Amino acid sequence: MATIQRSSSGTSSSTALDGDRLLHAAAWLFTAAVLFHNSDHVRRGADAVASDVFWAGSLSILLEVGVVALVFLGHRVAPLFAATTGFSLAAGYVLVHLLPGRSWLSDPLFSGGGAEVVSQLAASIEIVAALSLGAAGLVALRQRGGLTSASSGGPSARTWSRALTHPAVLAMGVGNLVILVLSLADR
Repeated sequence: MATIQRSSSGTSSSTALDGDRLLHAAAWLFTAAVLFHNSDHVRRGADAVASDVFWAGSLSILLEVGVVALVFLGHRVAPLFAATTGFSLAAGYVLVHLLPGRSWLSDPLFSGGGAEVVSQLAASIEIVAALSLGAAGLVALRQRGGLTSASSGGPSARTWSRALTHPAVLAMGVGNLVILVLSLADR
């Protein structure tokens, strides 16, 4: 009879998901989705969204870049920040793009406003990616030992300079900076 060997975290070493690897994959997906969605906003033009949506989206870039940087830094708070940020951003994206139009934070893409399929696809992928980031954060947080792992220990962190030069972090930061500059120039 075959036996399953357990790792020190108590999970099956042959079948368990590697939380940190999953978190990295989710951060890559999130990076691509955010850049795709934000590029679609540039394609649509600055006049396609209200000022409150533009500025809320622009401020969310700080969270988007920050969470990807923490993940690739290997920081001990990365799983917790990924979980809270991923789920919070997903809720915000749903609020803005999936709910019917209203007078604030509204850019409905699915309520008969004539949005193009590419805009609907970009928003949908970004929501799924944010949910994936949140879920991956929860898996990694659980594997690291729960909330206490965010306050003490954790895997060794890379230096900030190495994390900030990671391809995903560079893509997220530089890509969003270019998108923001193009958007501001169009306003």
